[in-house]
Amino acid sequence: MSKWIGYAVSVNCGDPLGCYQGTILEADGTTITLTKAFRNGFPYPKSQVTLNAADIKDLKIIEEARSKPAEQTHSTVAVTKNNKKGQRATVCENLQANPSHSGNQQNVSNISNKSAPPRGALPVPTRSKPIDIQPTRSNKSNQSGSYGNTGSTPKGRSGPFHEKARRRNEACFGDTADPALDDDFDFEGNLALFDKQALWEEMRSAARPDVVRAADEAARFRHDENVLGAAPALPAIRLPDELRGPVVYSADDGRRVPSAAPRLRRDFWDAMRRCGLLDGALTLLARAAADVALRLAGGGRRLEARNAHQAPVAVVLAGAHRLGAAGLETARVLAAHGVRAHVLLAAGPGGQAECAELRRELGALALCGVPVHASAAALPAPDVVLLALYDPLLDDAQERHAAALAWVRGARAAVVAVEPPGAGWDGVCARASLLAGLPAALPPALGRVYLANVAPPASLFRELRVVYRSPFGAASVLALD
Repeated sequence: MSKWIGYAVSVNCGDPLGCYQGTILEADGTTITLTKAFRNGFPYPKSQVTLNAADIKDLKIIEEARSKPAEQTHSTVAVTKNNKKGQRATVCENLQANPSHSGNQQNVSNISNKSAPPRGALPVPTRSKPIDIQPTRSNKSNQSGSYGNTGSTPKGRSGPFHEKARRRNEACFGDTADPALDDDFDFEGNLALFDKQALWEEMRSAARPDVVRAADEAARFRHDENVLGAAPALPAIRLPDELRGPVVYSADDGRRVPSAAPRLRRDFWDAMRRCGLLDGALTLLARAAADVALRLAGGGRRLEARNAHQAPVAVVLAGAHRLGAAGLETARVLAAHGVRAHVLLAAGPGGQAECAELRRELGALALCGVPVHASAAALPAPDVVLLALYDPLLDDAQERHAAALAWVRGARAAVVAVEPPGAGWDGVCARASLLAGLPAALPPALGRVYLANVAPPASLFRELRVVYRSPFGAASVLALD
């Protein structure tokens, strides 16, 4: 096989290997090694390439081995620069453009077949030598910016560096590079190859000490997570079986809040009165009722300065008792927030004289400029209505306030029932119901249940045989589902 060393050959290996051109450096029965190789018309990135005989589909001899090296490898011709930029040929095209040595071409299916004679003498393209183009003096000053002269080698310069630059330029700007430009670039596929998360982790790991990196990889917590582990479960509110209601509510944090029977709720209010905490509890209840009403009326959006021309309207229907006085206090709080508050005093004969708290709140409303109406006919169209018609401290034989409830049924507004009776009112549907202390089992017509924190002491619950832990947290009103 040594007689083939030094031959310039073109080897077709089919897909996916492609076509190789180069000079045979080594050859045996199974492999062939090429030097100064080109693959599919482009310079091969390595100095040598070894091909297996089993992969070779076709082999053509381009140029025989030279008996002695030529003294000059570059030819110099003087040309006149043309204004039109010609297309540069690739190395593969140069190898096939200049036919010579027509008797040296051989088609060999396998180079290991030593006895295979040549199939015939056909015109065979030979390797073209690089040409140095020397421009004429008249055009020398105009060629500095020419794109077509990018790959030319200046006169008198030769060597492996300039040869490598010329081959690189031909591979970059040759015609065979054009089809690759026609293919659409796969942005999604290219992006999928880039693992941004892995790169980010590598950058973070490189900038941190080993101790910090190990601790960070052991456990990662959010800013609102407890790094000391899960807190023990908080004790639930437990009621005696005979005082437990049929409904168990759930707070936002998942804590269970059982409903209380009507007897337990009445005992709760009696205990608050005995402790002297009733007035403070009613004030806190009025504050909570105002918060719920503001939420249903549109919240801070309706109370912005730019919406002062359309302030929400709230109507409070109050009875002549302590809970009614808490309703009047709710109207005063709403007025302080910029709400147009109105009060309908639904009191029976002699009711105003029997409740000192009610008389005190009526005087406060007069100072605040909140109008108090004796008839529903004078009331404006409300956005929210608060019902403070039922007093849990009184017995069930209370005035029904039929006229006031008839007006509520016709009003197209959100209704908030403050401490409503257990059965509600006939034909009245509420959006929310507000209760203090322990919730009652209310019908669905009274809407969502809200629990107000009226600050009862722990000793009061122990007296009522209730195991109690406040479910409010930082809130003063707790929504129950």
